[in-house]
Amino acid sequence: MKKRKLKAYLTVYLALSITVLLSVVMALVAGIRKNTARMEEELALNTAGWSALAEYHQELFRQYDLFFIDTSYGSSHPGIETIGKHVKDYADKNLQNTKLLDSRLAFIGVQEAEVATDQGGQVLKRQIVEYEEHYLGLEALEGLLEEFKTVGREKVGEEDLMKQRDKNEETLASQPPPVKKVTKKKYNRDTGDVETYEEEEEVPIENPAEAVNGLRGKGVLNLVVKDTSKISGKQVALEEFLSYRSNILQGTGLLQEKTEESGFLTEEKERLLLEAYIFQKYGYYGQEKEKAALDYQVEYLIAGESSDTENLKAVVHRLLLLREAANVVYLYGDSAKRAEISAMAASVAAVALAPYLQPLLETSILFAWAYIESVQDVKLLLEGGKVPLIKSASDWQTGLNSILNFTPGNVSKDTSRGLSYRQYLSLFLLAKKENELLFSMMDVMEMDIRKTDYNENFRMDGCVSGFRIAAEFEDRDSGKCSFLRSYYY
Repeated sequence: MKKRKLKAYLTVYLALSITVLLSVVMALVAGIRKNTARMEEELALNTAGWSALAEYHQELFRQYDLFFIDTSYGSSHPGIETIGKHVKDYADKNLQNTKLLDSRLAFIGVQEAEVATDQGGQVLKRQIVEYEEHYLGLEALEGLLEEFKTVGREKVGEEDLMKQRDKNEETLASQPPPVKKVTKKKYNRDTGDVETYEEEEEVPIENPAEAVNGLRGKGVLNLVVKDTSKISGKQVALEEFLSYRSNILQGTGLLQEKTEESGFLTEEKERLLLEAYIFQKYGYYGQEKEKAALDYQVEYLIAGESSDTENLKAVVHRLLLLREAANVVYLYGDSAKRAEISAMAASVAAVALAPYLQPLLETSILFAWAYIESVQDVKLLLEGGKVPLIKSASDWQTGLNSILNFTPGNVSKDTSRGLSYRQYLSLFLLAKKENELLFSMMDVMEMDIRKTDYNENFRMDGCVSGFRIAAEFEDRDSGKCSFLRSYYY
């Protein structure tokens, strides 16, 4: 059988159409290749950035529930640039098995980084506030806010009252001593007679408040602590820690993305969350933290001294001032106790033949009684009791005669009403500037972390909680792709 020959032909129109179609297909293939390369490179960069975040400091998280990258990575030289090196290592490893497109990382650099100490410690504060907000919940937050408002609005103006006390004592000391005429006798050798004459003698003022005034500022811990041998003797070298170093590393502050996500919390709520965190993570007298460099850490936040003894002494001194001022306010308003004070002052003035000194003596005795009461108050607080900021008659512990021969005794009053030692510490924390408080908190973090293995050089100003990376990738066809990405906890 004879085979037929088929003839084929291609029109000019079809030829042109195929050319256009092939161009479109090739453009699509090139676009797909470019987008695939971009996706591959972006995934490699994101995985590397998140992997760097996964290298958070384990001990800082264990003790303080904070996520920070220690840029020293166990060495003595922290630096933000080390993050870029770690991200590059991870990105290179992620691109090792991508032979189809043969992408490689040509450049990488850290553009911004938020260091814990930036903006006066605001980077640290932001993470603490976020932690406490989720840890406590809204209901607990509202309860803390009410306590915060109650404690914060109770003011007694101790500085003004103490100035009044000092001025009264100065005025009393500057008064000319009272005198009395005394008849005396002497023998006249010439006449052999005994002659009488009058002579003025100073009359001592037996101010019952003087013994109490001698107690002020001397061995305050002996007055309020039963067994001073149990007071912690721990101490540290302050010059080694953040607040006392001059070479603090700086970042660029909070990343813009985090600033925009800061939430609805007011400054007042943020401050109370900060204080809630302090009492969860830091030890204080009666609630010491195990294996800490200092036992009385909250007291350190308030006083900033190098030893537990000095920090406790400073806080006790402030407590005595606060309680004395509050007790003075109460005594001025209690007519019965004012009558007792007036009677004692009148008796002393009468014996001294100086009735004009009675008002000054009354004020001196009133402050002495308030101080003796404050010693009992602080003793009660350190033993775990409570003391109202402004007392009522039922809360008063001492009698007026206690100023004559005072010895701290056992507390017998009901201790269920008022503020605890922790709440008085909270009052003192409220009075501290926020940036100073945050840096003192980081001092304590450094103290405790350095006590653990392989962390002897740990520094909070080497800790980063977020960073922005600029990266540029190249493929085998010299295609370039740039990224600017932020990674943070």
